[in-house]
Amino acid sequence: MQVLVRLSQADGGVVTRDDLIETCWGGRVVGEDAITLVMMKLRKLASRSGGAFAIETIPRVGYRLAASTGPAPVAEPRQTGKARPRLLVLEFTHALGDEDQAWFAEALADELTAGLSKSPLLAVMPRQALLHSDVAGHPPGAICARLGVDYVIDGKIRTIGGIVRVSVDLIQGADETSAWSARYDRPMADLFAMVSEITHSIIGTVEPAVLEQEEARALHGPAHSLQFWRLFVQGRRHFWRSTASDVRLAEQYLLQALAIEPDDVSALSILAHCKLFSVWVGTSDNPRAAIGEAHDLALQALSSGASDAFAHYTLGVVLSMMGRGVEAQAEQRRALELNPYLAAASGEMGRLLAFEGKSQEAIQYSERAIAASPNDPHAWLWFRSKAIARFIAGDFEAAARDAADACARGPERFPLHYLLSACYAGADQMEQAQRALEDGERLARGRAGPGRSNATAYSLDALKTGHPFARSSDLAKLVKALQKSGWQGA
Repeated sequence: MQVLVRLSQADGGVVTRDDLIETCWGGRVVGEDAITLVMMKLRKLASRSGGAFAIETIPRVGYRLAASTGPAPVAEPRQTGKARPRLLVLEFTHALGDEDQAWFAEALADELTAGLSKSPLLAVMPRQALLHSDVAGHPPGAICARLGVDYVIDGKIRTIGGIVRVSVDLIQGADETSAWSARYDRPMADLFAMVSEITHSIIGTVEPAVLEQEEARALHGPAHSLQFWRLFVQGRRHFWRSTASDVRLAEQYLLQALAIEPDDVSALSILAHCKLFSVWVGTSDNPRAAIGEAHDLALQALSSGASDAFAHYTLGVVLSMMGRGVEAQAEQRRALELNPYLAAASGEMGRLLAFEGKSQEAIQYSERAIAASPNDPHAWLWFRSKAIARFIAGDFEAAARDAADACARGPERFPLHYLLSACYAGADQMEQAQRALEDGERLARGRAGPGRSNATAYSLDALKTGHPFARSSDLAKLVKALQKSGWQGA
């Protein structure tokens, strides 16, 4: 209140920080944070006052009380082009005077900005923008409008006993709604490890959350404004719904998007995954041709963006389908060099290692992917890799738990139910094994559609394609377990 009175007494004039310290703190030595915190509180008060006043920052001089100019203008929605959603990581608020919290808050914001900047689907504003724009205390909508971003990540750090609590919100500026939020409680023992762990978790979750919001916006936009980004996010949305009809729609949207931006790396990469879909689910009439198309698209994506982590990940997936495992792993290592936060690349490494029989390493990579992005559309695949690794290692009960987790995340993916059946059979839980096999058979026949034989809903050739074991004995082990459940595919 003293600061507000002093600013009012200046009658529109600028009041320096030194003046405020002298008049409001009686000349006591206080840190810069003390004044910043007061200004944040005053701006929050101003936002609730109905426009009665506003606090202006005069760079390198001080502050001024002014009549409010009304709410910040709302940025016009983007209509055309390939613009990505724009995002800014705000300063994490923390207790004043606590140097450990101050360092932790700054390190966390810096790591999040650096990590999110590696995503080709997000445009992340550098944190230096905050140094040149006084947005402290403003509501998220005003910050987004002033800085030209669509989303902000806002966070708070508190210490409770020996526990550090980090609360994070992803806020959409257009309507100031929370697109995602989370809380992390960790012991204070190792702040460096906490930065890495929490950063991986947040980054792995924020990108899917932003893209989900963008997909919803694209769906409700007028048809005439469906330029590149709207077409792309709709294509991506249909791809992740993972039915044959959805993947066909995804291809149509992505091809339209590529007609606008022929060299877009992300669109080319996802289109390559679309080409692999029928091969993955065992319904392709010509797997070799489909894999060849995907290979061409992945190479085109890398030609357009040699430093794009997702493009390297995509090429690695295709190479694994071509039986080129050494090269496939090299592509995933390169993807993780370019973007250590790319959960999909960690998960794919887990899959490749599982089929090589390197169970422990496979589980570690898979769990790293799951921890980084637990709600990712890929998560079913990472649980599947864990299940395969444990099945090969002979830990059938744990394998069945992981396979059940995979089914819970991808219930429509019939090969998962066959895997679950094999895991149950390995553990001699035959009633559960037969029930899982029945689920897989029913889903496989429904996916295949009319005109295909119902006698072998999931053939041995399809099983081999989806399970490229390096050792024939591992494939034989899986086949034997499935036959024990009653499978007639071999």
